[in-house]
Amino acid sequence: MDESLFTLTDDGESLATPCVEIVAFAYGLPENIGAGLARFLRAYMDAFGNQQRFYRTGDMKRFRVQDAKATEGPNHWFSDPDMLATKILSHRAHSGKKAGQIQSPAIRMSLAGPLDPSRFVLRMALPVEWGDHPEQVIALAREALAELPLHSGYAGYSLLWEDADSLVDRKVLQWSIPLMLRYPGLGYGDALRMSNGALHGVAAVNWLTFLGADAAAALGGLAALERSAPLGVSALALGKAGVILRAGDAPQIGDVNRQETVPIYGAVGKLVAHVVAPDEALDQIFIKGMSEEAAHDWLRRFFV
Repeated sequence: MDESLFTLTDDGESLATPCVEIVAFAYGLPENIGAGLARFLRAYMDAFGNQQRFYRTGDMKRFRVQDAKATEGPNHWFSDPDMLATKILSHRAHSGKKAGQIQSPAIRMSLAGPLDPSRFVLRMALPVEWGDHPEQVIALAREALAELPLHSGYAGYSLLWEDADSLVDRKVLQWSIPLMLRYPGLGYGDALRMSNGALHGVAAVNWLTFLGADAAAALGGLAALERSAPLGVSALALGKAGVILRAGDAPQIGDVNRQETVPIYGAVGKLVAHVVAPDEALDQIFIKGMSEEAAHDWLRRFFV
């Protein structure tokens, strides 16, 4: 991809940059949720720990310099089932040169145990050049999701910015929404909002589409998906009973202005149609900066 097309700068500083995202959704409180969350964070830190410069948990007013204690809090949460069930928690870390200038690699884990059902939204933002090394992305995703009681998720090109700063968020969305409408392979970048629809089924497909055990079983399991996968789509084992659907060799961005609509992603959407979130659930995903009509069509761009 042309990285410059997907980078927004202001006074020489970047506000938003492209990345390859790995997003996973889990709901409820199975016994192994803590182990799954711990493994997700550990896989990220094994890959990028030496690049992290700042971190922030939900009880912090601002990012702090990354230190040896940065993961102590999250790992304590993961080992305490009562805390996971009763607290709203978050952990973020990134490799930017300034605290508020978030750069990849970055991670965001949002844990909402008190919701009914409990909601766990996980996102890694990998350096965009990882898109040129697809086997690395798949290996990392498999390692990170190996123990997570996954509901669904996806991986592909997306954007990264500091959405907690309302001024930056507004400026980035004004710039990024036209990009999303032009380049169908570009994700929204706000996994929390996507989780509103994912609660009820698969809310998005991309280069990689992650299916948890229930969704995979509803589609016949790995063997059935291997047999029914269309040309160019492969089914790979994930964890104990999950599946990764891989659409082509590497992530694509597409360009509707050139009639490049990434049909292979649409083939995945058709393959998983039985477990796609219903219309009323997809309509619960509010995309800031998009009209209702545009959001309706964009969310279903690979489900038609």
